[in-house]
Amino acid sequence: MCGLVGWFDAKGIATERRAELTAASAAIAHRGPDDDGFHFDGDVGIAFRRLSILDLSPAGHQPMTSADGAWTVAFNGEIYNFVELRRELQAAGCQFRSSGDTEVLVEALARWGMRTFERCNGMWAVLAWHAPSRQLYAVRDPLGIKPLYAHKSAAGVALASEIGALRAFGLDLGPLEARLAAHFVDVGELDICDQTVYGHVVRLRPGRIYVYREGREVDNVAYTDGTDATSAPWSDGSPASEARYVEAFAEALRNAVRLRLRADVPVGTCMSGGLDSTSIACLAADHLGVERAAPCRHAFTALFPEFDERPYIHPTLERCGALWHSTVCDDEQLRSQFAAFLRAQGEPVHTLGAFAGYLVMSMAARAGVKVLLNGQGADELLAGYPSTAVPYLRSVAAQYGVRVAWQAGQREFAEASQASAAVFRAVAGLGASWLPQRWLDHLAAVRATPPALRPVLSSAVDLSLRPTVPVAPSLHANLMDQQIRAPLPLYLRIEDANSSAFSLESRLPFLDPAVVALARNAPATLLRRRGRNKFLLREALQGVVPEVVRTRPDKMGFPVPSARWLRGPLAGFVRDAMTRQRLERRGIYRTEKVLRAVDELLKGGPLPDWLGRAIIFELWAIQHIDGAPS
Repeated sequence: MCGLVGWFDAKGIATERRAELTAASAAIAHRGPDDDGFHFDGDVGIAFRRLSILDLSPAGHQPMTSADGAWTVAFNGEIYNFVELRRELQAAGCQFRSSGDTEVLVEALARWGMRTFERCNGMWAVLAWHAPSRQLYAVRDPLGIKPLYAHKSAAGVALASEIGALRAFGLDLGPLEARLAAHFVDVGELDICDQTVYGHVVRLRPGRIYVYREGREVDNVAYTDGTDATSAPWSDGSPASEARYVEAFAEALRNAVRLRLRADVPVGTCMSGGLDSTSIACLAADHLGVERAAPCRHAFTALFPEFDERPYIHPTLERCGALWHSTVCDDEQLRSQFAAFLRAQGEPVHTLGAFAGYLVMSMAARAGVKVLLNGQGADELLAGYPSTAVPYLRSVAAQYGVRVAWQAGQREFAEASQASAAVFRAVAGLGASWLPQRWLDHLAAVRATPPALRPVLSSAVDLSLRPTVPVAPSLHANLMDQQIRAPLPLYLRIEDANSSAFSLESRLPFLDPAVVALARNAPATLLRRRGRNKFLLREALQGVVPEVVRTRPDKMGFPVPSARWLRGPLAGFVRDAMTRQRLERRGIYRTEKVLRAVDELLKGGPLPDWLGRAIIFELWAIQHIDGAPS
């Protein structure tokens, strides 16, 4: 985890913006408190904040220039296979002054150019200045784990790890993107396109190389999706081929964890009690041995009185020998840290569950841990959500026929209690995309309408801004949509914001290229089966994680008591934010509907998903839009 800012000046004199670049760098000091550096070359200026993870010596200072002087790099992220790439470069005659991955990257660029990124296993947002061609390259990793934002104007192009750095640079971020904000409140999706909620700020797309010359963008091209699966052991549905596929997946996940344990600082894991974090903790323990003195022996959990995950956590602690750090989020802790949590988010969050991740990162920082392994991406790759039941049945019907799909559906609904709600939501989503809103409001008010349908049918945003939500026809199409459009990009942004707020680096083994490739190419019947989600992962973890976790049917994630929080310790925040004047000025709401729902909530009524998002959006906007310096 580091931070970077770049400025490509249209007039050709980047040093005239040194003060602005310095201010922008200071605004993201939390991303890299260990060192800072600048590089100016004519029309380009680059600032860097370093969080030292590999090679803690001054030899890892950035921006770093290649031995031949051609390339200068500022690099946020990690190249996990840098050891293997280093050996390859050394065999070709390269000599190294440092032991970290940044020098490997810059010397690889000097030898292989932009094809370097096809060889890398990791996460990155890179600014690479090529002095001979006077071109600046901006590159994000294939799945967008590390963020990179851009602001283009007649004066030049600014690039930064956080939107706050662009504001500190003195740039006009533009007006609120009303349609995007309305889409977020309505369905909880935000990071679905290049555009951010700020009209003049875009996010660079994952897996692409952006090229800048003379202060403007001249090209952007895709370089890879990072999921080459040509050697994957395809399954023909037989027990033998399925066993080979499961073993290949297990080996890929073991290797992903092994690579992400490479660090010169203490490493820990998140531990929610769920399958994803448990698998990472146990695989890390298997790789390192059982000694508690091993560098990855810290596990962190946020606990809530309403949701007790300890029956799943304690067997895992016994299995992997971790030193457990936990905190119970009480009302005072929430009140005292909530404003800081919102300040850390460059764009809105979709649920108060994100606060649980913030608390985990805070604990890890206090324990002296600088790297944390987490399970982001597993749900979106391996059919973890109840909503995948319907696309799964479509895939089964297409491959095996309606009769087999019907039998599979009976098992799904018999063994997965949440699947019926997923069916209702899928059907409602279809209707909500084309029926007149007055009909949908009427259906939502009818007593016979299932409760699971009502929040989907009745929108809180202005009718003209109501979005159309795409419906994926098959399980694989549904999962690709989750990975590329929503919700994974939003979750990755929140993960980055929460970890960087405490100068931590979060590493995500499930987003290793080999793991992603095997998950994307697995047959649908290996992803869900007999009403169980993540069937492939459950099979791969036999003998690795405690059975009580491997076979648990429910999915908790980071559950939080959102309704109690909003009508309890956060009630004052809610009353201040959800006023008629503020809602009407925002220009995206059906104000009367929102005000009625807020009043009902504060009196003990329900918390529809859309209302939770509207409240969070307004609380965020008070800090970042209404209260932000111009």
